[in-house]
Amino acid sequence: MSEKASSDGGFSEIDLAQSFLPSWAKPEASRDRNAPLIERFGDRVEDSRPAGRREGRSPNSKFQGRRPERGSDRRKGRRDFGREIRRPAAPVAPVLQGWTATLVPDPRGIDGLSKQLKTGGKAYPLFDLAFLILEKPERYLVELHRTSEQPTALFQFTEDRSLWTSEAEAVRHVLNRHLEKFYRREVIPVDPPKGAYSVIAVCGMSDTILGPPNYHDYQSRLLRLHAERFSKVPFDAFKSRIRMVRDPEFLEKWKTEQSSREEFYPQENPDAGERLPDLKAVEQHFRKTHAATRIVPVGSQLSVSGAAVLLHSCAAIRQLVQKVVGDLRRFPLPLAHIVGQELSAKGLQIFKAHENITYISVARPRHLDRTGAPVAEGLAQILDYLESHASTPRPEQWKALLALRTSPVEESAREAALAGDLSWLIHQGHIIDYARRGLEVVSRPRSRSLPE
Repeated sequence: MSEKASSDGGFSEIDLAQSFLPSWAKPEASRDRNAPLIERFGDRVEDSRPAGRREGRSPNSKFQGRRPERGSDRRKGRRDFGREIRRPAAPVAPVLQGWTATLVPDPRGIDGLSKQLKTGGKAYPLFDLAFLILEKPERYLVELHRTSEQPTALFQFTEDRSLWTSEAEAVRHVLNRHLEKFYRREVIPVDPPKGAYSVIAVCGMSDTILGPPNYHDYQSRLLRLHAERFSKVPFDAFKSRIRMVRDPEFLEKWKTEQSSREEFYPQENPDAGERLPDLKAVEQHFRKTHAATRIVPVGSQLSVSGAAVLLHSCAAIRQLVQKVVGDLRRFPLPLAHIVGQELSAKGLQIFKAHENITYISVARPRHLDRTGAPVAEGLAQILDYLESHASTPRPEQWKALLALRTSPVEESAREAALAGDLSWLIHQGHIIDYARRGLEVVSRPRSRSLPE
C-alpha cells in the first residue's frame, strides 16, 4: 500500500510516508519542521514542538534555582537569580492595525492528504497533520478580516498577490522584483565620469561599489541598494556599514561601471518606441499606466496564500501572520479542527484512542465479533496474531503474518493475498494501522453497567 503523495498540480503536497518516519531515519534536511521558515526569517521562527517536548526539557521540569525566603540573609549582596535572567524586551514594531488573520489549509493540500489517507489506510493524529501544514507557508491560506472602521490600508499586487500598506511601497516592490514583466532594459555606452575622486564608498554588507560620496548619483544609488536588497534593515544601520576606500583599483572599477547606462522601454507597446531614461521615469510611467489595475486596494476581507504573505509582502502583514503561526505551533487546535472538518467532508473518519488522542483514518474502529460470525482462515490468522503482538513493530508484524501463510504458492502471490485481507480489515475498521504505533486489532467495547 503506497503512500506517495499524489501529484495534484499544486505546491501543497505532503508525503505522509516521509513525514512520519522516526527522526533518525529522516533525511537531514527534513528533520526540523521549522527549516523552511528559519532559512528565510532566521531566529524569529519559534520552536514548533509543544512545551515539554523540546530538547533538554521534560513536561514536569521546574525552575531549578530557588529564591531565598523574604528577609533571609543567605544571599545578601547578591542579585536575585530570577532577576538575573530577565532581559529588557526588544522594541517591537506595531502589527497591522484593524485586521485579524486566520490560517486554513490550502484546498490542494487537503486533496492530497485525503488521497493518501484513503490509499494508505493509516490512522494519523490530527494535531500532527496540522503541524505538517504549518511547516511550509505554501500549505495554508491566510484569511484576513477587517475588524475596525479605520484599519491600516492594504494594497495587493495582482501578479504575486503580495500585500503592502501603501501604493508607493507596492510600486517599489514591483520595480525591484518584477520590472522585466513591464519594461525592457537596454544598456548603452556613455562617457565615463570626469573629475577628481579620491574616495570610493563601498557597501559593507554586500561589497557593492556605490561611488564617490561627492558624485551626483551617490545618494540615489545608496537609497536604491537599500530598497532592493536590505529593506528589512533600518536605513541608519545600513548606512553605518558603508566604508570609504582609498584604492585606485576600486576607482577604476567604478568608472568602468559608469561607462554605460540603462534605458527602459514599455513591454506592452514595443513598436511605439517610447524611451524611459532612468528608473525614476519608469516609476512615473508605471504609476500612470499600470498602478490602477495592478495594485488594488483590499476590501473588508481577503484570502491569500501563506507564501505570498510570508515570502513577498511587507513587514507589518508578515508580523501579524507570524504571530498567528507561532500561536498555532504551540497549540494547533483551531487549525486541526478545520483540517478534521474538511477531511471528514471527503469521507474520512475521526475517532479518539490512546489516552484521548484524536485520529483520522479511512474507518472508525469497529470490533469484529467472531463468536457469532466466523471469518475465513486467513482473516482469523491475522486477527489472532495481532491480538497477541500489538506492540510489535510494523515490519516484524508483516514478516510474521507472511510466515503464517503456508500455501505452496510464490511469495509474491502470498504477499498479495495478505495485503488484500489486511486492507479489507483496515477499511472495515476491524484493524487500525496507526502511523506511529503499528497494526492493532480493535478490542471489544467495554459494557457500561446500568445504574441500579
